[in-house]
Amino acid sequence: MIAAGERAPGPEVWLAPRERVRLHSLTPPGQGLLLVFYLFDWSAT
Repeated sequence: MIAAGERAPGPEVWLAPRERVRLHSLTPPGQGLLLVFYLFDWSAT
């Protein structure tokens, strides 16, 4: 977890098939980013 105002880490994520983008480049400077993961489809339950 990162603190409020902290810069997002720089890993690459998939925005679309065959379209990689750096996580911190998804928002303009000073804007927030909320990442939500829905894990139900990947779990065994």
